[in-house]
Formats: sequence, C-alpha cells, structure tokens
Amino acid sequence: MLFTGFWNISYMAKYWRHICLAIVATGCLTFGSSNAFSELNTYQIKSAYLYQISKFVFWPEQKKQSDYFNLCILGENTYGGNLQKMEARTVFNKPIRLLSVSSYEKSADCHLLILTNPSKINSSAFQQWLSKHAVLTVADDAEHIDKAMVAFVLENQRVRLHINIGLAKQSGLSFAANLLEVASKVKTGDQQ
Repeated sequence: MLFTGFWNISYMAKYWRHICLAIVATGCLTFGSSNAFSELNTYQIKSAYLYQISKFVFWPEQKKQSDYFNLCILGENTYGGNLQKMEARTVFNKPIRLLSVSSYEKSADCHLLILTNPSKINSSAFQQWLSKHAVLTVADDAEHIDKAMVAFVLENQRVRLHINIGLAKQSGLSFAANLLEVASKVKTGDQQ
C-alpha cells in the first residue's frame, strides 16, 4: 500500500515538468493587440522556451563537464533584457552564462547558440562545422530550419517550435520525446 502511494507521487512529479511545458506550448500564452506589447511578450516567451528547451536536450557527457552552461548569441541581441534574466538559473546544475560571439567558428564552447541573422551564414559550411561541435542552434522563422535545430515560428499569434532532429543528430544532440510532442513541425533528415 505504501509503495503504491509512493509510486503515484513519483509518477506525478516525473511528468509535472512535461505537463507545464505542454500547457505553455499549446497556446495558453497569447499576445496583446499592441505591436510593441506583442513583441515584448514574444521575446519573453522565446526566452522562457530557451530555458525549457535546454532541459529537454540530451547533451554529450563532455559538454556537461564545463563550469557554465554557455548561452551564446551570434548577432544583435533582439531579446532585450530577457536573456539576462536566465543567468540566475541553471541547466544540469551549471549556472547559465550569457555570451556574445562574433562568429559561429568561435562558439565551440557554447551549449546553445542563438542565430539572430542566419541568412548571413553559409548553410553547408555551417552544417559541416556543426558535425564537429555539439552546439544547439536556435533561430527565428522556419525558413532557417537548415541551420537551426529549433526554429521559433509565429502561428495563429502564438510562438511555436519547429525542430530539426536530423541536424541535431548530426551535431551529437537529441531531444526528449516530451519536447518533440509540443513541436508543431518536426524535420528529420532531408524531409520538410
């Protein structure tokens, strides 16, 4: 009897994080009518997603050995102060450190790399670089899913995820099924 009660508590705790992420992803967060307000909310939501996504990625062990979880941004920081708020948190018990990088070639120590202007990056050269570095890449717009393992897309006034598991696998990363369930589109290999 005691074992059954313990199992129920353990089961509920195990899936609580998944339930919270699913609630956020299924659209409980909507935007206001003002463009400025919507834009502010969009980047707050994306920042929250970045933190949640990082917890649902399977990282190679050597990547977990660093002193910090390096959240890097390549290009202009369009997130405003929302990313700085993440520095008070941890991922796999490592404090998050926000870094600005000048090129993707200098981001090998990053865990998560935000590409704010991916159209300036040569796709084949970048994919070749990713095959040697376990760096999770994130960008806006599904148009850049060839460079981003996770793309933030606005669908019906809500932030959604498109995930490229083929690109992640090429980089030595994989995603928990919980994260794939909340994605509105998943790309594997060469398919769209």
